Amino acid sequence: MKSTCLLMCLVVTYSGHSLGDDSSIKNQFKVVYQQYIDAQQQKKSATDEAKQAYVLGKELYGDKSDNTASLAINYANELDKYPEEVKQQRFTLFEQAYTILAANHPANSIELIDPLLGMAESTTSTSKAVDSYEQVISIAQAQKSPKLVADMQLAAAQGLAYGFSGKKYSRARSYLLDADEYYSENLPENSVERIKADFLVAAFAQSKKQYAKAIERLNRVVDVFDNELSFDHKAELSAHSKLVYLYEKTGESDEATKHCIAIAKMVPWQKNQEQTPLYRQEPQYPKMKAKRREDGSVQVEFDVTTSGFVKNVTVLKSTGGEAFEKEAIKAMEKWRYAPKFENGAAVVAKAQVQLDFKISR
Repeated sequence: MKSTCLLMCLVVTYSGHSLGDDSSIKNQFKVVYQQYIDAQQQKKSATDEAKQAYVLGKELYGDKSDNTASLAINYANELDKYPEEVKQQRFTLFEQAYTILAANHPANSIELIDPLLGMAESTTSTSKAVDSYEQVISIAQAQKSPKLVADMQLAAAQGLAYGFSGKKYSRARSYLLDADEYYSENLPENSVERIKADFLVAAFAQSKKQYAKAIERLNRVVDVFDNELSFDHKAELSAHSKLVYLYEKTGESDEATKHCIAIAKMVPWQKNQEQTPLYRQEPQYPKMKAKRREDGSVQVEFDVTTSGFVKNVTVLKSTGGEAFEKEAIKAMEKWRYAPKFENGAAVVAKAQVQLDFKISR
């Protein structure tokens, strides 16, 4: 969405639209807007520049101009890097942009897609999000572009699945299936769209405990990177990590091992840093300790084998008693890590972790 907005906003600087009579504001705007463009090109935060450009641009262009709408979208997009409390502000900016563009363009104009997507992604209302996504898909269909339709369906599926805590599952799944069908039939295996669809299909399958289907899709992502692409990517790393979890979840530790090793080759073992487990099983709370509402903690040291298994767990220190130590060791022995690599080969490495047992009060 951001690249589309940037193209729209370049019109602000180079169009023949009058900037008004106030040369001081005009010059201020040119300077600030160029600073915004420079920050974008350097991939730096441009929130202040986007805000100033929006304020100055609104004064120069008025509140009915496409340029003002584009500047509002730019500002809203910069705010999406910030916490939840700015959601309403983002929604208001996107809504303002939509109102302007809807008044200036036909009902099925492609110019309306960006603000509608922004409204859907920044609203806290499921019904508003659904309405916006439906309108986006309708606009895409009016363009007679099946690829654009599929892209908007995927955006809607992602937004509803990840943004609303499982609500509207069936609608999101329907959008995803339609997009996935188009991508599978029309795009190459190594396309970004197919990889995104694979991840979301896997997420839906995992949520329904359809682990075999999730594993199949994630393995396809890994195969694409192994066979079609010559570079490592965070998507490949994520697929390997999810596969470790799923294989361990289904009791297939041997299958998980190759993905532990693949991750180790991609992410070097960091010295003096607690390693992150790829799969962890929470320890059971000792029944008598829970009954007495007693807390505890256990710090352990252990070996991570060349296959990423945890062995030789030793208690370094603990509080609360032996019952906590036993449960901590039992859980740790089921964890999986990426092994340490030295000179191109996996080696046994030491690691430490602390497990805390706390009763909610």
